[in-house]
Formats: sequence, structure tokens, C-alpha cells
Amino acid sequence: MLKKALNTSTLSLIVAIALTGSGSGPVSANSAVDQTQRASATVDCGSGGYASDAGDEVREEFHQTYPLAATGRVSVENLNGGVQIKVWDRAAVQVDAIKHAYRRERLTEAKIDVNSSEENIRIKTDYPDQNQTFTSDERGRYENPAIVDYILTVPRQAVLESIELVNGSIDIDGAEGSVKASSINGRVTARGLLGEAKLSTINGPLHATFTRLDETKSISLQSINGPVTLVIPSDSNAMVRASTVHGGISNDFGLLVKDGEYVGHDLAGQIGTGGPRIKLGNVNGPIRITHSQDGRKVSSATSMELDKEKIKKRIKSETAEAISESVAEEVAAATANTVAEQTRQALDNTRVTREAQREAQREVEAALREAQREVERAQQEVQREVERQAREEVRVARAGRAAGTGSGTGRGTGVGIGSNAGRFTIQETKSFSVSGAPRVNIGTFDGAVTVHGWNKSEVTYTATKRADDEDELKGISIRTEQQGSTVSVIASSEEDNGSAQLEVYVPRRSTLHVSSDDGSLKLDGVSGDITLRTGDGTIEVNGGGGQLQVNTGDGRVRVTDFEGQVDARTGDGPISLDGNFNALSARTGDGSISLTVPSGSNFTIETNADDTISNEGLTMTEDIAPSKRVKRWKIGSGGKVFVLNTGEGKIVLHSR
Repeated sequence: MLKKALNTSTLSLIVAIALTGSGSGPVSANSAVDQTQRASATVDCGSGGYASDAGDEVREEFHQTYPLAATGRVSVENLNGGVQIKVWDRAAVQVDAIKHAYRRERLTEAKIDVNSSEENIRIKTDYPDQNQTFTSDERGRYENPAIVDYILTVPRQAVLESIELVNGSIDIDGAEGSVKASSINGRVTARGLLGEAKLSTINGPLHATFTRLDETKSISLQSINGPVTLVIPSDSNAMVRASTVHGGISNDFGLLVKDGEYVGHDLAGQIGTGGPRIKLGNVNGPIRITHSQDGRKVSSATSMELDKEKIKKRIKSETAEAISESVAEEVAAATANTVAEQTRQALDNTRVTREAQREAQREVEAALREAQREVERAQQEVQREVERQAREEVRVARAGRAAGTGSGTGRGTGVGIGSNAGRFTIQETKSFSVSGAPRVNIGTFDGAVTVHGWNKSEVTYTATKRADDEDELKGISIRTEQQGSTVSVIASSEEDNGSAQLEVYVPRRSTLHVSSDDGSLKLDGVSGDITLRTGDGTIEVNGGGGQLQVNTGDGRVRVTDFEGQVDARTGDGPISLDGNFNALSARTGDGSISLTVPSGSNFTIETNADDTISNEGLTMTEDIAPSKRVKRWKIGSGGKVFVLNTGEGKIVLHSR
């Protein structure tokens, strides 16, 4: 997958974009015709005429209100101009737009296209294929295309599904639903956010402020050329990962920043007790993580080591995604041909010297070469470590250590010790009495975790610790804690040696957070708010319901007979989903997605798959998509949107 992200076409695209952001790049729509230079009165020049005063513009206003459900979806595509989004408590969207141009013909050819229903509104500015160049020349500017600035007032909990701009800034205030917004050339600012957020910009600063963090709502902020600032509540709980190629990383929580040997900076850690995943990326620019001035106690934080065996995976998931997704996907979404043509013409119009272009290109290519060398070094280190471990296992096997077995169980703690084929094992068991629906946190540094639901008001675990020698075994500890109905069972190792396998029984209605750095996860018969995460391994869920979030860096995901909301993600592997879902999101980097639902189900599929979805037993018709990069299909009469994204695999629908 890393090779796919760094192929020749992508590298060329990065170079082109970096040139535009080097300080001599294209003039954005907002800078080409600055707001302060616009005349306040509408000047009607007539078709083909020029305004009588060089500072005057012709203008046209658009004001309409459309009904939209309180949690309806909003999409915007705008080539030239900014978008401001405000919220209110009405089930409607108010669209206020102003078109600006220096010539009536340019004003007329820019069309505002609105496609709306009670569940979805899509707003797009259409231009003809020609005349898409900007110039500041006194007379030539009359041929500049029109700029369209939008102010949208949307329901407070509406889903901002796709806000995509090329030349213009985005300003979002008070949105409580999920937000996905991007700009090629422009600032992205969002305040008062509560839900899932995916924000990106290529040339411009990005600033996001969250009023509250939700454990089930991930956050992603990405930039290529421009600073990234994240503001969260002082007492936040979160898992944070940040990386840059050229640019520093700073934070108010005391998390450590690791500097690359040649290029790059990384930060990884837990704020408070952990919670939603926050991923921040930048290529040429700094990242700043700060807390609100809310008077609350600042959460403690724990930095996480990025060991050698994880470097390859980090580069694969962070560098590739930051470059490939933030650049290739966003530029493609804005229509690659148009953007490339605009960039070329803008460079000509601003008279960028050839030497400046060559210097910027050399800088980008040098950074990419250094990043590639880091990848190769990491791969070599991983390979050496694997070979060392293999030699060590052969040596231990030849040593012919005496075989033995041992076990121990009991209420409280019971232990037994022995060795088998060179591996020492020890077990311990403990139970906790709880009431109601407890909150249970389970984690291990290395090993499988199995969780069963039962009808007892108890949380019981059995930990099986394994190591190659007694010293390593002693370094493995199981930390437990109970506060009321909150129970934590965490396995750790002083040297990250050995493994700790956990088998846990919990009440059938529980709030669960289960994680393993390297191992499979299995859940059987539990309902509630559930989060399952593993760095490398399969995830299986059987039965239960509620709100489920599963994530594995590399492995298969299988969910069977589940009822409720599911968010399933894997870096590399197939996803199989079977149940009755009221909300669904599935994403795999390289694998197929299989979805089985009751016959007669009604929902909408949104996918990035190029090929037609394979359908077995369901009624399916094509629907209006929010942007050109995705497709939508109504299943039955349509309804809630299920997002299924796969890198290269197929999507197969089944009925039962």
C-alpha cells in the first residue's frame, strides 16, 4: 500500500501542489478580488459591457430556504469563493449567496445549482469549461470568472457531509453533527464542534475548536502547506497521534515529541483515560495541540513509544494516508484537470521565475527522498529484528529446556508456573462484583482478548502470561482497578517481551473498551457502547447490539447478528457485516466488504468503489451522490446512509 501512495503520478502531483504553496503560488479567488475592493452597490453594466469605474463590480444575490430534516445531510461544491456555515433550530436550510464579477457575462455564466430533498441538500456552483483564469491586470480582470460566496444556515445537528472548495475559505460555527470539509487554496476554520470531524486544506491554515469530545467520534486534521491548530477541552480524554514532514509539533498536555533521524516529527499518546482517536498530519507546516481556557483541570497525559516493529506500520498508515489521501483524494475531488490548469495559469499570471520553481521542486523532491530513505531504514530494522527473534527461537528449542505444565485459578488470585517447549506460562483469575451496566476497560500489550457476555453481576477475568524465561515472565503485570461499576484490567510488560492473553466475562449489558497492541479480539453476546481496537489481528463480534466501533491495523473484521450502530475499519483485510443496522460505516484499505441485512431493508449505500456493487436479493437503484468521487445507491426506498469504502476490493450485498 505504501508503494501505491508514493507512485510516480502522486509524486508529480505533490510537486505541483508544493509549488503552488511555496509563496509564489496561485492567487486565490479571495485574494484576486479582495472584499475590501468590492463596491457596495450593484452595478448593471449590461451584457458584454464594462463597469464605468475600475473599482466597481456587478453583483447578484441569491436567497432561498429549503426544508431539511434536523439530522439531514448538506453538501457544497464551490470553485471560486468562500463558504460560511451557521446553525439554527429550524428544520430547514437557508442559502444566501452573492455572485461577484467585473462583467455581466461572467456573472451570468456562474450558475447556483441546488438539488434538495427533506433528507439531503446538495449545492454546487457550475461554470462553463472555458474562461477559468484569474488576472490582476487592470483591463484583463474583466474576464475573471465570477466569485460566489455562500452563507448557509443549517439545522444544528445536520451532517455536513461534504464541503469542498478550490479557491476559498471555510468557516463553520456550532455544527453538532459530523463534519467533512476541505479547501485547496484557503483557510479552514471550525468552532464549537461536537461530532466526528475530517478537515483538510492544502494551501492555508487549519484551526478547529471542539466544545466536547465523544469517544465514538474520531477527529482527523490534515494540511500540506499551512499550520494546523487543534483546541480541545482541558479535561479531555483522547488518543492522539500527530506527524509532520517539515514542521514542529507542540502541545499543552506534556506529550513528548520524537524527531526523525533525518526528517519528520511524531507525537503519540493518551490524554486522560483515552477516548476518541485524534489524528493530525502536516507536510510543510507546524501542528499545535492546545486546550480551551475553560477553567477546568488539565488532563494528565502519557506518551507512547513508537518501537521499531511499529515504524513500518506507522509510515504506512500515517505518511501514506497524509500524503495520498489529503493530496490525491482532495485534488481529485475538485476535478484534477481543472485544478492543474488553474495552477499553471496562475503561476504564469504571477510571473513566478523558473529558478523559484526549480528551487521549490528540489526542496520537495529532497524531502520525499529523505522520507523514502526513512521507510527503507525502518523496513531493514524490522527485518533484522524478525531474523534475530527467529534465531533466538531456534537456539531455545535446541537448548531442550525441560517441559512442564502448571495452572491456577481462584476468586482473587491463583497462579501456576511451568514451561512448555521453551515458553514459561502463568495464570491468574480475579472477579469483581458490579451493579447495573458496568464500564469495563480491557487492554494488553501483546496477546488475544476474548470477552463473553453472561447473566451474572460480575466481571471475571483469566490472564495467561507467557514468556521465554522467568525474568521476562516476572516483568509482565496485570493491573486491575475498580471504582464503583467501573473496572479496568490492563496487562503490561516492562520490556514489551512475552504476551498476556485475556479471557473476560462481563454482564450482557456493559460499556466496553477493549484493546491489544498486537493480537486478535473476540466478543460474544454483549450489548452497549463498545470499542474494540488492535494494532494487528482479526476482530470477531457475535450477537449483541448497541453502538460498536472496531478498528484493526491489519486483519479481518467479522460482525454477525448485531443490532444497532457499527463503525468497522481495517488497514488491510476483508470486512463481513451481518445484522440489523441503524447506522453503518465500513472502511478497508485493501479487501472486500460483505453486508448481509434482512430482506425488505431500506437504506442508502455510499461507496468509492469503481465497479458496480454486487447485489444478491435486494432492490437497488442509483441515487444522487454528494460529489463526483463517490456513488450512491438506494436499497429499497432508501433512507439512512451507510458508507462502505474499499481500496481495491469488492462490495457484496446479501439479503436473508
